[in-house]
Order: sequence, then structure tokens, then C-alpha cells
Amino acid sequence: MWNFNKILDICGLQISKTKSNNENVSFYLSQRRVTAHCPKCKNRTNAFHSFSPSRKIKHGTILGKTCSLVIRPRRFHCFNCDFVFTEKILVAPYEKATLKHKREVIFNLSDRSFRSGTKRFNVSYHTQRKWLKEIVQCEVLNFEKEKTENKSFVLGIDEVSFAGRDMVTTIGNITKHRLKGVLHSRRKDELKKVLKNLPSDVKSLISEVVIDMCDLYLRSVKEVLPKVSVVVDHFHIIQDANRRIDGERVLLQDIYKKRIPRYILTKNKEDLTSQQIHYLSDIIKEYPELHMFYQMKESLREMYTSKTKEEAEVKLKTIISSLKSTDDGVLITWGNTLSYWKEYILNYWNSRSTNGFMEGMHNKMKLIKRISFGFRNKEVFIHKVMLSVLIASVLFHKL
Repeated sequence: MWNFNKILDICGLQISKTKSNNENVSFYLSQRRVTAHCPKCKNRTNAFHSFSPSRKIKHGTILGKTCSLVIRPRRFHCFNCDFVFTEKILVAPYEKATLKHKREVIFNLSDRSFRSGTKRFNVSYHTQRKWLKEIVQCEVLNFEKEKTENKSFVLGIDEVSFAGRDMVTTIGNITKHRLKGVLHSRRKDELKKVLKNLPSDVKSLISEVVIDMCDLYLRSVKEVLPKVSVVVDHFHIIQDANRRIDGERVLLQDIYKKRIPRYILTKNKEDLTSQQIHYLSDIIKEYPELHMFYQMKESLREMYTSKTKEEAEVKLKTIISSLKSTDDGVLITWGNTLSYWKEYILNYWNSRSTNGFMEGMHNKMKLIKRISFGFRNKEVFIHKVMLSVLIASVLFHKL
């Protein structure tokens, strides 16, 4: 016979009777002890005073049925301090659900919308939002695992769109593939505050910080973590090159009133078919202004195949000098940008750290937005993102 006390996790209580139908099962509980601890003087008393009204508490599901616990708390009189109190039961006063039920409701949010939680568990949006914050909040920007492991790691800082141009900053442990938190904006003061609040023993474990070409990230890291090496993610260097090619393409389209395909210019050279190679050469002959942009993009890609930092530095210097020697203002600006970030671009060859994991998390965040039909509240978005990455450690623990 099953031990329902262990299944329901109701130590100190016993089941007196049950009632069930096709959808629900109710367990009526009674206390085993005849005494209770006084919350005021901490002494134990057996002076029964009266019964409180019965409480019905949701306790998740069992065998496919919604489970409820029905209990009538007792009131005791403590003669030591002359205080009448209600004994402690499974949940805090006025609570109508146990932690088990809250975890089941929040687990449902990992791949569904709040509306589905309302239909399935009959729990309002605001209650789900409150439980989500209660369960996930303590895990946001929590570096306790890193302190316990006591091993150096690479910190990744990146940005992703919340809505349009409203950007949020993501922070993660790239070495262990852990998203540590999402900030409400990409402001320098908010990032600096987070970095400053990191425990000193965690700061000492950060070996590198990987960022994109964002000056406020660079200044924030340099001010708070001056001894840590900063790396510009190579994905963003190539992305920036493609963005500049596309800008020139759009400009030429407006001038010549003729469509120029984007994919042929941004696609990797080695991935082009023979037909596409001929098409590309025709485009460059017709629009020679694009030739330098395309050539520099491919040179940057070739630079990242270098085996040593010294070899990469020679190639980068050649690219920068080629860009600055032109009479095109856009190309000169591009050369100045690469010159400014040169040191941090070359730091990639120290340990070849990238923000690939963070980019993968951004794709997951976009999927969460689609599943949830968008977000109006940024805090709810952050908590739901953290829920998706903490689901194994937070929800499956003591479920």
C-alpha cells in the first residue's frame, strides 16, 4: 500500500478521509500531535483553545486529478506568556496553495502562455505572475554555483531586443553555458551596478569578458574589472561587416532604381554555388562600389582562420590600412572603428572565447516571446526567460 503521507509530503499530519470525483480529489487531514509551539515564547503547550475555520489548500495534481488538502487548524493557549495562537500548518496564513502546486503552475509557463495556465489550473494572470517572481527571483544574477566550483570562467555580456529598439542586456557564464540574468535596459549605470555588486571572490574568477562592439559595455567592464581581458565577439565583427555592405547596397538601389539581392553579398564565399559565383561577379562589375566592401568582409573572415595572434594582427593591420587609404567616407569610418577595437578583436586568439552561447539564448528568448504572444511588462519577460533556463534546478527540485 502506498504511503500517501510521503507522496503528499504532509509529515506530522494524517489522512482521516478522502472525497473524489472525475476531476478532483480532496484529502481531509488531522493533526497527530496534541501540542504546539508558541510563536511568542517558543514553549510547547497542550492547552487547546478552539478550532479555526477549515482551510482548503491546493496541492498540485496526483494521478491526473487536482489535489486539495482540507484541514482545520487548532488554536492553543500558552499559559507561560498568556498568549492565544493558531498552530502552524502546511502554508502561511491566508495562503491557498502549497509550494508543490505553485511549482506545477509555473512549470506550465515554461512553454505556454499565462492564459493556458488560467484555463488549466484556474489561476489568474496576476497570481501566476506573483508565483513566478517568488520562485525565480532568488536565482537571478546568483553566482553561488561559481563560488562553489571555484574555477575561472568567461563572462558574456550581450544585448537583445525586448520590443523594437528597446534593448535589454543579458549576462551569462559562457564557460558553463549558464544564463545568469537579464537587465532591464542597456544603460551603463545599471550594468556597472550589477558588476560592482558581484562578490569579490566571484570577480577574481572571471578570466575574460566577451562583448560586442558597444562602447558602454567596454567602459563599464574597464571601470569595474580593470584587470580582466576584454574580447570582442568575432560574430559581431562579421555581422557589422554585413550590415555595412547592406547599407551600401540599399544606397545603390536608391540611386540606380534597380533591385540588388542581399543574400549573394552576405553569404559566405565558400558556400556560394558556381552559378551564384558568376552572378556575384556580374553584380560587382555592374556596381564596383560594392567590391571593396565585399573584399574587406571576406578578408575579415579569412583573418579569423589565423592560427596565431601575430598572424591575425598582420592581417588586421592590412585590412585597416586598406580601408583608410580609400576616398570613401564609409570605408574610412569602418577602418577607424576596427582600429579602435583592434586590441579587443585580437584578444580572441588568447583563448578563442565567443558569445555563441548568448546568441543561442537570444534565439530562445525570441521563441518565448512568440509562445507568450508578446510581453508588455519587462519584469515578467525577464522572469519567464530565467524560468526557461532554471527549470531543471528550480522546478524539479523537491517537486
